[in-house]
Amino acid sequence: MSGYAKFFQKMAQVISAPHNEHLSERELSDLGLSRADLAMLRSGAPRARERIVAMAEQFGLTEADLSAHSELGLELAEKCGHCLQAETCRDAIRAGVALPDTKCPNAEIYRVLAQG
Repeated sequence: MSGYAKFFQKMAQVISAPHNEHLSERELSDLGLSRADLAMLRSGAPRARERIVAMAEQFGLTEADLSAHSELGLELAEKCGHCLQAETCRDAIRAGVALPDTKCPNAEIYRVLAQG
């Protein structure tokens, strides 16, 4: 499992944990999160990782490319999790069609990463 996938797997566990479950400062620090980051991530649309990877692939990027830039994980997750096009994106992925990059708030990040 790539570093990016491990990060998102751990994030998914933390985000989906009951909201009354207390996370220590150490646990948050290990993920590079503040309490505000955690609240923001918990309030986003589910399954952001799948959408992030699928959209990155539209730009010719792989999970390995994303893992090489794990510092962008929180930004990608925040934008994707709160995107107003999340359902449209999910439906496009399920249908196997490309979502126009004008609808993706992470498109510019993917474009820059794809240019190397």
